[in-house]
Amino acid sequence: MNNASVQERVRAYWDNHPCDSELSDRDRLSREYFLEIECQRYELQPHILDALAKIDWNGKRVLEIGAGVGTDARNIIGKGGLYTGINVDRGSTEATARALRVFSLPGIAVQRDATSLDFPDSTFDVVYSFGVLHHIPDAAKAVAEIHRVLKPGGELLVMLYNRASINYVVEIMFLRKLGARILSVPGAIALLQWFGFPRQKLERHKELRRRQRRLTDEEWLSRNTNGPDNPYARVYAAQEAAELFKAFRIENNEAYFIDHRHWGALGRLVPGNVRRALGRRWGWHRIVYAKKA
Repeated sequence: MNNASVQERVRAYWDNHPCDSELSDRDRLSREYFLEIECQRYELQPHILDALAKIDWNGKRVLEIGAGVGTDARNIIGKGGLYTGINVDRGSTEATARALRVFSLPGIAVQRDATSLDFPDSTFDVVYSFGVLHHIPDAAKAVAEIHRVLKPGGELLVMLYNRASINYVVEIMFLRKLGARILSVPGAIALLQWFGFPRQKLERHKELRRRQRRLTDEEWLSRNTNGPDNPYARVYAAQEAAELFKAFRIENNEAYFIDHRHWGALGRLVPGNVRRALGRRWGWHRIVYAKKA
């Protein structure tokens, strides 16, 4: 399947599943909906706020690639950023635009493909993208576009899924493969649910396994990142991330974040400082901070 057809599946998927939209069951796109998502997002992933704090946003022209439902957008605008956010899909774009209106914030949200940006060269002071580039089949083309629209000396802050992580090596490529083989065993779904896996997703994995028992590692990874129907994802080791951003001067390329929810009651017993230490060594999020030379 070529990149264009995969990208269309990616667009359709996120159109129906805007990032973090599952974190709230309040009235969709209401003020309470956005606030609950914000609370859940930053409580689980406080390193996002730490990463955002690395940049002085005040007065900077900012492009966010993959704005989701506009949570980080509101934070950036609140710090003085002159904001433009893009999503490849209509659903996320409408959610971001609605969030800006609900909170009376300045900013622009438009539907655009990151591999073909219609902004002039050297338009932005900062490009920000948290957890998006690894869902783009032609990520190198998107990075070339980022380089083009970023001003010389401009800043880049991105998150990619980390290949050298507990989530990838232990959970996705070992434990979940083992778990998939026992989904049909009576009581298996209840046990895995105790470990923190949502029952609805487990049932969907079970159904998909009945249809297609053999998957490539790439297909398995995609199915085990953002939901069983997620069409595309990849992971990056430190050197792979460095290669992707080789046109930039990389200043930080580090891992963060252990999602303790995947370990159920056992995960909740692990102290926060231990989780943070594990995350800095084998975390799921690889955060790259770089500048355009």
